[in-house]
Amino acid sequence: MVLNVHDDMETDVSIMEIENEMSVREIMSKDTFDIDATASVLDVASRMAENGAGSIIVTANGDSIGIITEHDIMVKTVARNVLPSEMTAGEIMSSPIIATKPTTNIIEAAEMMVKSDIRRLAVMEEDKIVGMITDRDILAIAPGLNTILEGLIELHHENNVHQEPELERGICQRCGALVDSLTDVNGLMLCEDCKEEEGYYD
Repeated sequence: MVLNVHDDMETDVSIMEIENEMSVREIMSKDTFDIDATASVLDVASRMAENGAGSIIVTANGDSIGIITEHDIMVKTVARNVLPSEMTAGEIMSSPIIATKPTTNIIEAAEMMVKSDIRRLAVMEEDKIVGMITDRDILAIAPGLNTILEGLIELHHENNVHQEPELERGICQRCGALVDSLTDVNGLMLCEDCKEEEGYYD
């Protein structure tokens, strides 16, 4: 997703000011893109690449019904060795769309992301998606919120996974499977499949 953070926005804004004054509308990106649910995943990836977008809204009969991120494409097609041309947007989208209002304050938006374990929120006004806000948007304007946004910061750094040597047989802390070897990834003991998902998440 193309970010649209205001260049002149203070980066040392206090938590009190954010809670009382700063709304999602002020930092959301208005650059959103959509594609029909019947389109192939190959078309989805091409559209996202053309627009420099990290996500795209999936529509059916004019209604927004889901969202696809780069992570969805990697995990649901590439990682499963399925050709993107053989799957549709509707098959890999995440649904329903988790959304907030433009008037929601930044703290509430961040809490929604953490509780839902997601990195972006659609912004809706009168049943229409008018923008998108990501964890990076929030962290860019309020780096001092490390404690409150610990969950988001963790998600934000998942692309820079530090992997320790593999350990002995045990239970994966993500999927619960008993496997012959586990790897320490950001403090979690993960199996091979979950380790790959952790590294590709976006």
